[in-house]
Amino acid sequence: MFYKDGILTRSDILNIPGVRHGFSSREGGVSALPHTASLNLSDNLGDPPEVVRQNRDIFARAVSDSLCGGGATVSAHQIHSSRVRLLTRENAGEGYDRPAGEDGDGFVTAEPFVMPIIRTADCVPILFAGRRPDGSPVVAAVHAGWRGTVAGIAAEAVRRMEALGCGRETIRAAVGAHIGFCCYEVGEDFVEAIREARGTAFAERHVRAVEGSPAGSRPHADLTGMNLEILAEAGIGASRVDVSPACTMCDEAHYSHRRMKGVRGVMGAGIVICAD
Repeated sequence: MFYKDGILTRSDILNIPGVRHGFSSREGGVSALPHTASLNLSDNLGDPPEVVRQNRDIFARAVSDSLCGGGATVSAHQIHSSRVRLLTRENAGEGYDRPAGEDGDGFVTAEPFVMPIIRTADCVPILFAGRRPDGSPVVAAVHAGWRGTVAGIAAEAVRRMEALGCGRETIRAAVGAHIGFCCYEVGEDFVEAIREARGTAFAERHVRAVEGSPAGSRPHADLTGMNLEILAEAGIGASRVDVSPACTMCDEAHYSHRRMKGVRGVMGAGIVICAD
């Protein structure tokens, strides 16, 4: 279940010893521009770099319960891919106090005090945690826009966690706030792209008319359902996945690319191992 904790939202499914995590909304930061107020976590959206840097430090301290700050964070230029990068302690600070590393849309690590951050404003943030046989944690974070979703980035994160020795049966996932089926209206070109990527049956299950909508209405896409199906195929069933009930387009406490017509800030999802 998701619950509010200060400026963050957390999921109890990821509350395991040695791991801390959190999803931000718009609140709790120092951005003063109307469209970025107040916890914008991305450059190039109007805020001065020092403001974004301060927001990232606020976010990191909230996620880690003040055990680490912005210097532990890692972010990348997100490209709507299925690329999941392995992080070590040497990556800490990328995108914060030094240039970002390789482009991509996900991170996996077993190293303490390295905090991957995913940034979203309608796309799907997913955080993962699991354990090796010796009990040590492995964590991952992915940005799943529709392209990354159908490319299977959620399943790729599970695969990369297993490659680090994490037992699949221990993996849990929390799906943060994102644009919901209620609001994600799409066109025929989108439907065709889903058919090509995942097949007609997958498209029919997850791109459909809203119940009660007038004849001829455009279909809506269900990113939640897509990711749950892909996770189930990867061995992570619904009982081990928690989904936020919030829709970023409906709820003005969140940044939304669609609702705000592209003039907005971005939210963050972060996870960190806080024990050696």
